Amino acid sequence: MSLLPKKKVRVVTNVDKSRSPFIIPFAILGVMTLLAASSALFGLRHGGNATAGGTGDAVPALTNVNATSFSGAGPFGVGETTLHLSSNGAPVVVWYPTSADNGHGKQATFNLATLLPASLKALFPNAVVSENTDGVLGVPVADGRFPLVVFSHGFAGFATQSAFLTSHLASWGFVVAAPEHLDRDLTAALTAALTGTTTSSSTDVADLEETLSLMGGQNASSSSPFYRHLDMSRIGAVGHSAGGSAVEKLAVADSKVKVFIGLAGASYGSFGQTATGAGSKVPSQPGMLMYGTQDSVVQPGSIKNAYNAMKQPKRLIGLTNSGHLVFANICKIGQSGGGLVGAAQQLGLTVPASLLPLGLDGCSYANIPVTQQWPVIDQAVTAELRVELGYDQTQAGLTGLVQAYGMRVAQNTTANTVSGADASAVGTGNN
Repeated sequence: MSLLPKKKVRVVTNVDKSRSPFIIPFAILGVMTLLAASSALFGLRHGGNATAGGTGDAVPALTNVNATSFSGAGPFGVGETTLHLSSNGAPVVVWYPTSADNGHGKQATFNLATLLPASLKALFPNAVVSENTDGVLGVPVADGRFPLVVFSHGFAGFATQSAFLTSHLASWGFVVAAPEHLDRDLTAALTAALTGTTTSSSTDVADLEETLSLMGGQNASSSSPFYRHLDMSRIGAVGHSAGGSAVEKLAVADSKVKVFIGLAGASYGSFGQTATGAGSKVPSQPGMLMYGTQDSVVQPGSIKNAYNAMKQPKRLIGLTNSGHLVFANICKIGQSGGGLVGAAQQLGLTVPASLLPLGLDGCSYANIPVTQQWPVIDQAVTAELRVELGYDQTQAGLTGLVQAYGMRVAQNTTANTVSGADASAVGTGNN
């Protein structure tokens, strides 16, 4: 669990399909495991009076920002709703700030069984591994305007996979919209594994672009609960694994994106992974990459190669003794029953030894729970967004991470280039 108290609230609503970053084997485990997420689609009430100004005026201003300022929950409560893309009906889960007084109400749970392909649902109709998401349903948007962040999940993942982070950002005054990438979510990955089919390319960047348009329309519509609550001039993009690749390509394709953050992603390890298009270019916007030193899915060296290709300003942060899933809630779901693998075994499913690491990458390394790293991730992502979107004029929220979190941070640098040896160099560069 987090070492710092959290008072945030979040609501995870129904998601019928899902896909995520990398490995299909992990998807299979995740499926057999049946995570959990609440299926509570609700209609938001129109909140308070939106201000007439164009800037994100409601983001809290802080003095004396430091390396722990954003590691705990922000001053807002957190609401959540689900919208849909018009092109394919894909759900878009939206976390948003609400009044702190609205932090009490009906909580939701997340049931990943809803993400299973029909064939697996038939085999395990009553299988459920539920997780309390500490969310509150049906609360209005807080007064004021807020910046927009799009979040892209990984291969075999799902929109709510990193709710610890997306809800945290909402508590600090960001509206976070996470589309379900139907061509690489959990449902798609499981279906592909069962049928032996694969998808050669993803529409994830198009999904993110449509999400931006969707939220812009919500902001402009007087019938929307988000009417005049969004500052569409301040947009950030965050993604995990394959989602890291997606937000980097989004930044290349769309200048409205002012900052991108890749979590164990980085275009599958380096920029220029395609001969043409957005994937062949390096974003010109500020960016930050984070990785786990023990990630066996996306090698730390690949993240460093991507970082070296990036343009300044940029930052690279490594988390000690952390794996690929440190940036998601997946390790925490069903933890009391042995996590994904334990749930699969309880269902009588045989998990091949070769797949065990893929279902547990980073979930239990050196007996350090992933939740101990979440305050560092919350701090760094929040601080990076605040700096690059113009809310903080200082890097103080990003420097001093080694001193504040000790050996949990292996690397924190803004150097032009890094080498493989830097993985074990604590506090390399500007820490």
